[in-house]
Amino acid sequence: MNLIKVNNISISKTVDFFIIKFLGEKRLSLKKVDQNNRKKYAYLEAWVSIISNLVLAIIMFIFGLMLNSISLLANATHTASDMLSSIIILIGFKLSGLPADKKHPFGHGRIEFISTALIAIILMIVGVEFGINAYHRFTANIEVKGNYVIAVIMFGSAFFKIWMSLFSLELGNRINSSALIADSWHHKADAMAMFLVVIAIMASKFKYYRIDALFGFVISLLIIFTGINILKDSFSKLIGEMPDKNLLKEIKNVALLVPGVISVHKIKIHNYGDFKEISLHIQVKNNLSLIKAHNLSEKVERLIESKTYCKALVHIEPIDSIYNNNL
Repeated sequence: MNLIKVNNISISKTVDFFIIKFLGEKRLSLKKVDQNNRKKYAYLEAWVSIISNLVLAIIMFIFGLMLNSISLLANATHTASDMLSSIIILIGFKLSGLPADKKHPFGHGRIEFISTALIAIILMIVGVEFGINAYHRFTANIEVKGNYVIAVIMFGSAFFKIWMSLFSLELGNRINSSALIADSWHHKADAMAMFLVVIAIMASKFKYYRIDALFGFVISLLIIFTGINILKDSFSKLIGEMPDKNLLKEIKNVALLVPGVISVHKIKIHNYGDFKEISLHIQVKNNLSLIKAHNLSEKVERLIESKTYCKALVHIEPIDSIYNNNL
C-alpha cells in the first residue's frame, strides 16, 4: 500500500514538472477545470504520447523484421496505433472546444466521447488483424530469431510504457477526461504486450517458435478486449450515465445550506464533456413571494456553481403543493 502511495506521489510530481516546464503553469486545481486548461493538458498528454510512441514503434518494427517476430511486429503496430489515438485526442479536444451555437446550445463537449470510441474501434481492428496473422504463423511454425539484447531493450520499453500509462491517467483524472483515461489503458495494454514479447524472444532462442505466434495471438486478444471495454464506457457516457452518488449528495447538501430551502429533490446532471448542467427542485414555504422565491433560487444556483463548477438551474416548488400531490 505504501509503495502504491509513493508511486502516485512520484507520477504526480512528474506531471507537475511537465506542466511547469512545457506549459509554464502551476498544478491545476482538481476542481476548477475550464475548457482552456483541459485543452492544454490534453495536448501535453497527446504530444508526449505521439513522440514516445513514434520512437518505440520504429524500434520495435526494426527489431520485428530482424527477428521475424509476429509478436514484435504486432506490438509495433499497436504502438503506432497509440500514436493515431493521440492524434484523435488532439482533434477531439480541438472540436469539443468549439463554442455553442444554435444547433448545439450546450457546446460540442461530447465529441470527446466520440474520439474515445474511435480509439476503441482502432484497437479492435488492429487486434483482429494480428489475431488472424498470429493463427496462421502458429499453424506454419515459422522460425523466429531470439536475441538477448533486444529482449532487454523490450523489457525496458515495457516499463517506459507503464510510466506513460500512469502519466496519461494522472492527467486524465486531473481534467476528468475519458479520452485521456482511455489512452492510459491503451498504454497499459501495450506494456503488458511488451512483457509477453520478451518471453517470446527468449523462447525463440531455444527454438520454441510457436510461443511467439501464441503470444502474438494473446496480445491481439488483449488489444480487442481493451477496445471493447473503452467502447462500452464511451457509449455509456454518450447515452447518458447515472451521475456519481457523491456529487449528487454534495449538490443536495450545498443547496440545503441556503436559508429558506426546506428540501431538495429531482437532481439531474447533464454531461456534455467539459460542460455539465445541473437541474434540481427545491421546496420552499408556500407563502414566499415570487420575488423572494426567485432570489432564493438564484442564491442556490450561484452557490452550487461555485462549489461544483457546473451550470445550475433551480426550480422552485411550494412545500404545500408537494404534500397535496402526495395525498
